[in-house]
Amino acid sequence: MYNILIVDDEPMICKGISSILRQSDIQIGELFTAGNGFEALDYFRLEKIDLIITDIQMEHMNGIELMETIFVENSAVPIIVLSAHGEFAYAQKAMKFGAKEYIVKPVMPKQLIQIVGGLLRHKESELRTASDAAFNRKFYLEETNPKQHMLLNELITEGLGESEVEALFQSLGLKMEGPCFCLFTIQLHLKNAGKTDKDIQSLRDRNLLKYACYNVVEETISSWDKLLFYSPNGALTVVLQLSAKELDHSMRSSLLTTIGQQLHAHLLEYLNVQCTIGISTIKEGLYSWAELYKEAISALKMTEVHHDHHVFLAEDVSDKKSTEDHNGDIQEARGYIDKHFSKKGMKLQDIADAVHLSPNYLSYLFKKVLNITIWDYLTKQRMEAGRRLLLTTDMRRYEIADEIGYESPEHFSKMFKKYFGYNLSDLKK
Repeated sequence: MYNILIVDDEPMICKGISSILRQSDIQIGELFTAGNGFEALDYFRLEKIDLIITDIQMEHMNGIELMETIFVENSAVPIIVLSAHGEFAYAQKAMKFGAKEYIVKPVMPKQLIQIVGGLLRHKESELRTASDAAFNRKFYLEETNPKQHMLLNELITEGLGESEVEALFQSLGLKMEGPCFCLFTIQLHLKNAGKTDKDIQSLRDRNLLKYACYNVVEETISSWDKLLFYSPNGALTVVLQLSAKELDHSMRSSLLTTIGQQLHAHLLEYLNVQCTIGISTIKEGLYSWAELYKEAISALKMTEVHHDHHVFLAEDVSDKKSTEDHNGDIQEARGYIDKHFSKKGMKLQDIADAVHLSPNYLSYLFKKVLNITIWDYLTKQRMEAGRRLLLTTDMRRYEIADEIGYESPEHFSKMFKKYFGYNLSDLKK
């Protein structure tokens, strides 16, 4: 049974989509509807959601902002975007950020059922096809460009002058205009990997598996301008090209984390390959790649301290603190939530900025130190405050909802029932 979340600020659209899905042959468990992105995040964090359908143009938090937040917290949940004809540019951006499909309004029932059913049932994908094809190839070295891989590795490990870099790219027939770049180092762990889950011992099997990983990574980041090449010691390197327009948003580290998490999840899902990923900062110019590589390698070494984490950003490296050393940061984050939990639409980025950590790293550390997720803790603070106000004041439901950070009294009531197991009206009986 599948749980689906529908997000649209027009109630009739939510109702119509719910009705279409209920009447289909899709095995529906729960259908949740949210009138804006903030309400959607509450459902997403409290319920097991298998698929999300969201409008793009909404007040307070639009669909793109909602997707950015969701992908940071769980990039595995498929998202379908609803788009008006005039919002094609938004839809393109949504697809680049990981949306699986977009549907142009008005919604056609047959099309909706086909897309939703396909995404929910479809465990095999283009990534699976790509990886299976790799396993069936005998000599992958003939199909790649060893010289290109070698020269690009020379560029990132040793560095070249600006004029030399331009000459190198001309000789390779490559064009990377930037202006900015970010580098991902993906360290593949090929022991106990692949379809047999056995130690990969032969050179041929390791090479085939590495080539399969190459295919999965390439497909995962297919919508981005990038270069992908083999690096020493069983690693893959991705250089991501970012335009000025793509840099013009406030969740830059969240975007990089999302891509890293998708890479990790796809390699594990489709090839049973564990990996750790180091992600550099963003810098201008082709000549910056050597510095970006050093940053990514430094981030990758964070796994020596945090063995149960997989994606690391260079901005979190600073001093390679252990989990215990970060206690002060986590207590500061908890204090920030205690003070600001009534802020409507609080984002993970807001809390991360307050303690100078990336959202990805903060989420990991918060759960590690306090044994509770950030959002469970935020919900707890809101619910306890709401119950206290109900018991000790004469405030109305809508006043309390507003006081503790909810957009509507109806949504507050739903969250209260979900959290405590009884209705608001039962509290004073």
